[in-house]
Amino acid sequence: MKRFLVVCAAAMLCCSLAKGQEAEDSGRGAGLSIIPRIDAGVLYDGENKAFSFTFGNTSLYTLFEGNITDSWSFSLCNHWVASDYSYGTFSDALLEPTKGLYHLNLPGGIGSSVASNANNFVDWAYVTWAPGDFEFTLGKQVLLMGGFEFDDYDFDVNPLMASQLWNSYTCYQWGITAGYTIGELGKISLQGAMNARNSGFSVALGWEGEYGPYSMKWSVLANPNYNYAGAPWNVLVSLGNRLTFGGFSFTADYFNAVGDRNFISDGTQMLYPSLYGHTVVTSAVYEIEDGWDFGVKGVMNLADKDHPYGFNNIKDAVEIPDVFLTDPDDVYGFDELSTFSAGLWASWYPVEGLRIQAAAGVNSLREGVGCFYGMLGATYNFNLKLW
Repeated sequence: MKRFLVVCAAAMLCCSLAKGQEAEDSGRGAGLSIIPRIDAGVLYDGENKAFSFTFGNTSLYTLFEGNITDSWSFSLCNHWVASDYSYGTFSDALLEPTKGLYHLNLPGGIGSSVASNANNFVDWAYVTWAPGDFEFTLGKQVLLMGGFEFDDYDFDVNPLMASQLWNSYTCYQWGITAGYTIGELGKISLQGAMNARNSGFSVALGWEGEYGPYSMKWSVLANPNYNYAGAPWNVLVSLGNRLTFGGFSFTADYFNAVGDRNFISDGTQMLYPSLYGHTVVTSAVYEIEDGWDFGVKGVMNLADKDHPYGFNNIKDAVEIPDVFLTDPDDVYGFDELSTFSAGLWASWYPVEGLRIQAAAGVNSLREGVGCFYGMLGATYNFNLKLW
């Protein structure tokens, strides 16, 4: 709550500063976007041979951002409403008292963990100063961890198609980032921020650039391993690569870690990369000028069996061979941890601000067991210019 009050105060200060600028300041302006998304779909559990209902990424976001001057800007994104993951039937979704179609995404709210809500209620809240080729960002922001998969707004993502890392890494943290653009060579950035466990600071170095049809986002993020066994630092390497030709784009991301597969089975989030391993995310997208997008996406989450205690090292776990512990009460075999997902999606934009989206695919709960899904929904982006 203290952080929320600080964010509100900062936003009010931004508004006051902006309104206090002279009329001839061409860099002044701000807008508010209200983004509701509604999804509905069916899941089929290949192991239990049972259907269930899901509200997918049903949510409500607001995005408040603008320019104070030519060199000062701000952005505040709130995740107000979230859907719970899945239900046996549509009736279960409406009648189950602790879940329901929606729940307010507030710290300590009903229906999700306090940690997850505290992280997601304010996705980001930062101020940026950009004098010349330099850029400094202070506040809650996306960790510098490369990869194009993390570029999309959360309300534009189908979580069933995303990697385990995207689903389980708390990428929004408080910190400061300094960047410098070296002409046409690209941009180098250095960041210091709270780590994903809020137990200390992480440091990151990133490079991004565009070179003809090829663009890249590479980074190295180091997290101190204060309370767990193993190496003193966990290093997350992210390599994002993209080729663009006309309306086609081809993307390949690589991460040297995987997330927690429990996202698919029970909706929990580890809030940290769970395992040493390898994540490969590939996609191909075709955009048509008259308002259609089509895409195919595949993800491989490959757990590294040579490092059985992974990023979530628990000191007592070193006595138990060939298992991985996400929680002291839960033990999973390594043969169940490497997973995959693959799917197709399409988007239609019939009028400005409105998107109709559909998706279908498979996401494995563990090796050899698949969860098949079909999803249909709509997202509306209502934009209001404030000044």
